[in-house]
Amino acid sequence: MANNTMLTCGLIILLFTRDVKTSSAFNTPNETFDCAHGLMEHAWYEYGGDGPIPNNLTLGNSFQILVDTNLRPTNFISSWEEFLREQSNELDTFTYLNKDDAWEIMTPKQKMAKVLQERIAYKQQADSVHKTNNQQQNQIWIVNNTDDTVSVQMQDGSYICIMQALSKSGQWLPVQYWRFSRCGNSYYDKPFPPKTANSFVTHLPKNGDYETKLRFKLLGADKFYYSNEFYGKINDCDFVVDTTSPESRYLRISKYNMLDTMIRLQLF
Repeated sequence: MANNTMLTCGLIILLFTRDVKTSSAFNTPNETFDCAHGLMEHAWYEYGGDGPIPNNLTLGNSFQILVDTNLRPTNFISSWEEFLREQSNELDTFTYLNKDDAWEIMTPKQKMAKVLQERIAYKQQADSVHKTNNQQQNQIWIVNNTDDTVSVQMQDGSYICIMQALSKSGQWLPVQYWRFSRCGNSYYDKPFPPKTANSFVTHLPKNGDYETKLRFKLLGADKFYYSNEFYGKINDCDFVVDTTSPESRYLRISKYNMLDTMIRLQLF
């Protein structure tokens, strides 16, 4: 996938419009959180395989993000695992493509041995990813139960999606932020034909000291989509970014990392 292949990065144009449905600003004047440092983490939701809508889902006639806290994956294959499987069967793995001085002086037999070694490593990594993704997570379904094709924006094999929580003052606020890539080739649209589904797996929070309603917020092509609400447990400091962290200073985390504004990611 794009986060692991060698791509030439282009410039991207970010087009912003206000999300009028809800405000997700992490610095809100209506509520403060007593935290020595924030605990908010970044989100990442790799998509799985496309297919028909599962029969066990309760549907409306719309494009939906469906969360059932009882649903567990049994054979989820992520975009990353799919890439690793492909590489394990390729003759010219990245080792072959990434020629260096040591590679140039190898004999053909040594080169082939190196490629075979890489292929085995890719398969082992794919097996490990598959095992990890099918243990104790929840499977979140994204379903197009309409008669039209619906597209959403993607980044490097992941949905651009964060989790929000209902705060004690009754505001829907982010408990995750999104890390945008600086490579324009990271972005593309994923179409959902009518009556099709896709999914991702994640650990839903259940170990915090604050029980509240949660939901997912997904960046579409021209609007945001919200999942149904569900209960979980978080910590108050999950609402707060750790502004002292190197990543926070590097990313200059702001409202658009919280998907607080509609963003159209276009390759220039």
